[in-house]
Amino acid sequence: MTPSELGRHLLTIRGFHFVLGSLGDPYARLLRGEGDDAAALGDEIRGKGPLYRSDLGTWVVAGGEAAAELLRDPRLDVRHPGGDREHLGENLWETWRTCHVTPMDGALLTLPLADYRRLDRVNRPVLGPVVAGAWREDVRRAADRIAGGLGEAFDLAGDLVGPAVAESLTRVLGLSSPSPSPQAGAVGAAGREVAELLPRLGVALDAVLCPPRLPVAHDLEQAVARARDLVRDLVAERAAEPGDDAVSAMLATGLGPADVAAVCLLHLVAGAEIAAAVAADTFVALLDHPGQWAAVCRSPELAADAVEETLRWSPPVRLVSRIAQEPIALHGQEIDADGHVVIVVDAANRDLAGLPDPDRYDLAHAGAPRLSLTGGGYEELVAPLARVVATEIVRVAAARWPGLRADGAVVRRMRSPVVRAVVRLPLCR
Repeated sequence: MTPSELGRHLLTIRGFHFVLGSLGDPYARLLRGEGDDAAALGDEIRGKGPLYRSDLGTWVVAGGEAAAELLRDPRLDVRHPGGDREHLGENLWETWRTCHVTPMDGALLTLPLADYRRLDRVNRPVLGPVVAGAWREDVRRAADRIAGGLGEAFDLAGDLVGPAVAESLTRVLGLSSPSPSPQAGAVGAAGREVAELLPRLGVALDAVLCPPRLPVAHDLEQAVARARDLVRDLVAERAAEPGDDAVSAMLATGLGPADVAAVCLLHLVAGAEIAAAVAADTFVALLDHPGQWAAVCRSPELAADAVEETLRWSPPVRLVSRIAQEPIALHGQEIDADGHVVIVVDAANRDLAGLPDPDRYDLAHAGAPRLSLTGGGYEELVAPLARVVATEIVRVAAARWPGLRADGAVVRRMRSPVVRAVVRLPLCR
């Protein structure tokens, strides 16, 4: 698409969201990403029944039982039947297809689920659920180095979480040097570039469903292209000169370099944003509940429970988009083949059976059921490392700064209905 065509496409979808949201459609209001109370909108959607058809034509699911069923239903996938791409350039006034808003093929966020399963076979032996903890010390050193350089007052997102996530991924993936010293402070030119790229890549998860401004869309495209070059070069370098890092470990299993590069790209595009969102929202929740923050400061190992409760209460991927590959009958409704389905994960989490007072943030809920980062997409692939990164950032801060407190209001990114990313929160210690 030409810039004018893409701009017109994004503005048209933005117009749909604005007009239908103004007319009362709660899903359209959610997609506007303009500061509406997301929890209240989730409750409103859930109140319309297990499956609610938005005026946008999307089936929206916010009930726990229906959401759990759909996330594991093999008749749903990311792509349209037959493998259609993002169908950009269609006349939206005729098709009303607003399921793939911004081209995200380059970022690997709209692959068929079968491709994510294949890539997870590359990821799992090195960064999967069982083994991701092996990189905990690398992450902890990265977080500790960033925290050690902060003054009495700093910003949560810009000074702590963002840099700590960037350095953690730099160390784990091997963007610093082939055999980095555990005490090394410098991350190298590639690592510094990653730190600059991650804020630009961070809008990608939202841009699948919510149209960014045209300059942001162009910048995102350029950032993704640069990230692809970085991981391609990294894989080539590690193939020639292995190091003590995750990329070298993946290559040592004999897996193809193209798949290893794809896994690395997913960790940079999706994993970094998910880790940052979980860490930031964990701080926001804990500092809003001083008794819970005090408990984590007394026992920093509770940082893992705090992260798990944040994943339930304020998940980093709140909207999961799927396309019906065939007709689906569920809870008295008929979803046609090619129908668009969106699961509102945070609302569904609060509707799962067996948890009293699900709207309360409480470390005692850490073992409660949740649907966050499940469903077999990119979210599940990057989740194990993202959990480790978020946990270690919270653990380091709790051990260092028991008196940490907010010194202003939380500012969240506009047009961020999927992540609701924290972009600023002044802190003092």
